[in-house]
Amino acid sequence: MLPNFPKFVPEDNKPVNRTVNVDDQLYQYLVDVSVREDDLLNALRRETAQYHMARMQLSPEVGQLLALLVKMQAPKKLLEIGVFTGYSTLSMAMAMPENARLIAIEKKQMWLDIATRYLEQAKVMDRVTTYCDKALPVMTSFLEEQKGTFDFIFIDADKQNLLAYYDLAKQLLRPGGCLLIDNTLWWGNVADEAFTDKDTQIVRQLNTYIHQDDEVDLSLIPIGDGLTLVRKHA
Repeated sequence: MLPNFPKFVPEDNKPVNRTVNVDDQLYQYLVDVSVREDDLLNALRRETAQYHMARMQLSPEVGQLLALLVKMQAPKKLLEIGVFTGYSTLSMAMAMPENARLIAIEKKQMWLDIATRYLEQAKVMDRVTTYCDKALPVMTSFLEEQKGTFDFIFIDADKQNLLAYYDLAKQLLRPGGCLLIDNTLWWGNVADEAFTDKDTQIVRQLNTYIHQDDEVDLSLIPIGDGLTLVRKHA
């Protein structure tokens, strides 16, 4: 017996098939049958839950996808913009080849201290260089000698500078390299015209900007809070 697929009528060249709606029951199923969360990652997620900004933390299924992409790409030089307590940092660092190096930038020392503690427990701190600073000046300083040398870049930081992060990251990325941006569905607010706050508008602008950028390939994946994958043309 065929599944009871929802019926969609083609209109204005819109696709008939679409991504399934993920309610709480289906989300739990997704986690149950696909997520294999390392004990250290689980401990970090639980520790982070005590903070009022805990919703900024990457969800376990996104962290796992990030790690899988790192394993598939086998990048040697990685850059992370926005560490928070380090769930994404730890996910990438544990998935990297032994000869790879990750540069992670976080402007708040409190969050970086937590991330560092878990990186040390995972015995990968020797492959990670951290900067406690604002990302824009650090990224700009890299342009002179490291332009076009990064294999893999992940952006999960403040939305105010999102467009600048994208432009700088694209310059730092090598041809054929992979760039990921988190929160590109922004709690679903980007699709609701009622939301006109600055952050929502900036995420909308970025999504349109990337869509119109003919120097990259892209896919916006409806996982977590929306994850955009970009490949810089060779």
